[in-house]
Amino acid sequence: MTDLKPILLSRTVWSSLVGFGCLLASILGVETALIDKGALTEALLQVATGLAFVGTLVFRVAATRKLTS
Repeated sequence: MTDLKPILLSRTVWSSLVGFGCLLASILGVETALIDKGALTEALLQVATGLAFVGTLVFRVAATRKLTS
């Protein structure tokens, strides 16, 4: 890892942000008009959160460049 890139070009950072957003939505009990506030909403948020964190790990392992601030 000798190349540098801006933080916003990092797939790991974006995956982490998606996961954090899903976690916040789950904690805050996000409601939508079209989807019932039941098990479906909870399940979708959990799946999205899980995928985001798996993506974070995969992208970090596959990374070839360091981040710059």
